[in-house]
Amino acid sequence: MDQISEFNINNAKARIRGLIDLQKRLQSLYGENNYNVFVFGSYPTVKYDETKSDVDIAVYTPDIELYKKIALEIEEFFSKKDIPTDLFFIDLSFPAPIYLAPLHAQIQFTDYYPQELKTFESKCNDALKKINEKMAV
Repeated sequence: MDQISEFNINNAKARIRGLIDLQKRLQSLYGENNYNVFVFGSYPTVKYDETKSDVDIAVYTPDIELYKKIALEIEEFFSKKDIPTDLFFIDLSFPAPIYLAPLHAQIQFTDYYPQELKTFESKCNDALKKINEKMAV
């Protein structure tokens, strides 16, 4: 393994440890029920480039006030590290393919994935299928 690959692997591991710290912080403040945080994109991988990448995060909760608190914690966490964030709320009123990346993320902070979120995921998949069908014509 060359030094660049080992360097990238070690940095990815460090970023994942940081995410675990953030997860523990959120769980200590808000428990593990009624919300989930999805981390997707290159941040937890060896492909992350500190000079041009950000961290992609989506939050789902039916409680908008809880979302605001969680979002503030996440923004402060990454701001202290000078890491730009792309943070957004998963809005169940607008099923769109853009939500599929976070919903399929391998890094989720809690097990909270209620039926309404599963139904929403299905609707997002349907929206993607419709787009693909239009493009195939």
